[in-house]
Amino acid sequence: GFSATVKRRQEQSVAAVASGAGSKQINFSKPFFVGTSGLGGANAYLPSIGIQVNNLTTGDYIDGPSVTASGFSFTVKNSSGSAINKNFTWQAVGYGLGV
Repeated sequence: GFSATVKRRQEQSVAAVASGAGSKQINFSKPFFVGTSGLGGANAYLPSIGIQVNNLTTGDYIDGPSVTASGFSFTVKNSSGSAINKNFTWQAVGYGLGV
């Protein structure tokens, strides 16, 4: 047998980012380990994503995120379901080397 160990790591924004009025794609500097068919299952260990949107008003919400090993995407929407531009910060926590 063998023992596989993968270190926990995180990435985050260093300043507020504008979401734009549509889907926002964030790419990680290095992909996270998300599992394989022989180790946990494909996409079994996707990174956890935290998004803090500034100045949301009543009815505004986040659609997503959709997460992969290399990044995530989401859209900020208003109560009518239309995409809106808001500033946000983010953090991703998962497994794998960041160097």
